[in-house]
Amino acid sequence: MKREAIRRLSLKGKLTVLSAGAIFITYFVFTFLQYHMVKQWLLKEEEKTMEQTVAEIETYYAEKRNLSWEGIRRSRAFLEKLNERYQLIRVTDEKGNVIVSVSNGAAVSLSPSEMPDKRKMDEHFINNERFLLLRQPLHIGNLHGTIEIARRLARFQQVTNTLFLIMTAIGFLAMAASAVAGRFVAQSFVRPLQTLAKTMADIQNNGLKRRIDVPPARDEIAELMVMFNGMMDEIERSFAMQRQFVEDASHELRTPLAILQGHLSLLQRWGKHNPEILEESLEAAVKEAERLKRLVLELLDLSRAEAITVPDEVAPMDAAAAVGQVVKNFRVLHPDFQFLIDQPDKPIARAAMAKHHFEQLLFILLDNAVKYSQRVKQIAISLREEGPFVIVSIRDYGIGIPKEELKNVFLRFYRVDKARSREQGGAGLGLSIAKEIIDKYGGQIALESEVGKGTTVELAIPKAE
Repeated sequence: MKREAIRRLSLKGKLTVLSAGAIFITYFVFTFLQYHMVKQWLLKEEEKTMEQTVAEIETYYAEKRNLSWEGIRRSRAFLEKLNERYQLIRVTDEKGNVIVSVSNGAAVSLSPSEMPDKRKMDEHFINNERFLLLRQPLHIGNLHGTIEIARRLARFQQVTNTLFLIMTAIGFLAMAASAVAGRFVAQSFVRPLQTLAKTMADIQNNGLKRRIDVPPARDEIAELMVMFNGMMDEIERSFAMQRQFVEDASHELRTPLAILQGHLSLLQRWGKHNPEILEESLEAAVKEAERLKRLVLELLDLSRAEAITVPDEVAPMDAAAAVGQVVKNFRVLHPDFQFLIDQPDKPIARAAMAKHHFEQLLFILLDNAVKYSQRVKQIAISLREEGPFVIVSIRDYGIGIPKEELKNVFLRFYRVDKARSREQGGAGLGLSIAKEIIDKYGGQIALESEVGKGTTVELAIPKAE
């Protein structure tokens, strides 16, 4: 039942109980240790006082010449003067017979005992009262006996009882203070979480624009708030990109569909009996259907690139051999182009990328180079090592890209010259797919371009270990 009750508490309640309990237990352990340390210190002080009294009695008797038992009896006045309250002092002979005894508020009857071999300190309970009993052998001349001191620990008990009451009272105050402190700590901890929850509710009801005001303190909760704001920025950016993607995809699909619809309507009205219109419309319909097919395939490639998961162990790949194979295929596809491969004399390190993904990257980049290099039909491919990467560079001498457009070329459906790119069959997804793939492998892709002089694309692929 208690566990169930604790589970039903709010986070603030649990933190209050936890922090208050921790504070109280810490105080209790500290106070308990302090009480026992003070108690032991007071007991040691009582023992030191008794030992000092015995030493003074021994010194007093040692200074007496020809001391006899009678002289010890006459020392009563000295012993009474030396004796403290709640204390009994007596001297016995070696058989345990009492020679002299003085008492100051210590009503205790000690039974006769033989002379001890050495000093003894014992603790006794007599008549439900706590006593310390010190027995010290006495050897002066021919006299042999025992000095005994029985000390009732009345003051010690009073001090320890008072200390216990004070500490108990302070303990209750500490319990209340710890509850208040625990509540404050819990409130301080929960308040930012409540703000976070409220912001989440606002986002759920009012959209993605809301953000948390991060407090100046840079603690873990503040870091959580910063991370939440960053996550919301990423989500908002992702939604914006998704919305833009849908709009761009709709636009790309709408154009060929509209053209198809227009030509089909034309065929329906006039093309049945006009061979020229029939031929023109069928040719346009086939062309737009092919464009739709390419667009759908590129969208499929993009979705596959986004879903790529890199395996824990990637088989090392010979980048030079893969480049040679892809370029060989492109020479067959584009016999009017000149493909130049430049690589160092020494072998290139193997790359940490699946071969089919690397070939897909090369296909995308070489296909772009061919599309936009209709004037100078020459493409240069080079390989080199640079730090932890294998660098593959593809250089064309085509139309180039304006510098202000370079930052946008990896966006989906982005084309520098939209009309011309559409005529060449591009949907603006190739570089987006390439970036998705290279990012999955922890590599990099970079472009340098100059209008009218061509474009250089560099792939940096991590080396295989």
